[in-house]
Amino acid sequence: MTESRNLKEILLVDDDLDYSEVTRTRLESAGYHVSAVFNGLEALELLEQDYCPSLIIMDIDMPDRNGLTTLISLNARRDRTGLHIPVVVATGIESDRVRELVMEQKVNGYLKKPYQSEELLATVKNLIG
Repeated sequence: MTESRNLKEILLVDDDLDYSEVTRTRLESAGYHVSAVFNGLEALELLEQDYCPSLIIMDIDMPDRNGLTTLISLNARRDRTGLHIPVVVATGIESDRVRELVMEQKVNGYLKKPYQSEELLATVKNLIG
């Protein structure tokens, strides 16, 4: 399932199904195509199948493979392949230390849940148009 980066494909990685559905609806109503997976392991498996979204929006607190370990894997993948996919972290964790750890992983944006639709869309538009 290879997608053109011109289609503005977004990979949403979040185990909260309600939050995922609301976010998907907001993004799709703004003209983006959204694929959603439940955790970081599923996201990495999808990316290994030559899936190339324009942007990844990812939670931190997820089962099986959390967002921080997934970010580390994404950075290793980028170093190995040279392909950079922008990442926005969207999390409800209220910890300055977690935010520091996340930002050390070269993310392109950080949204604190609950975020407003306008904040989400402005962040996405700034990164991928």
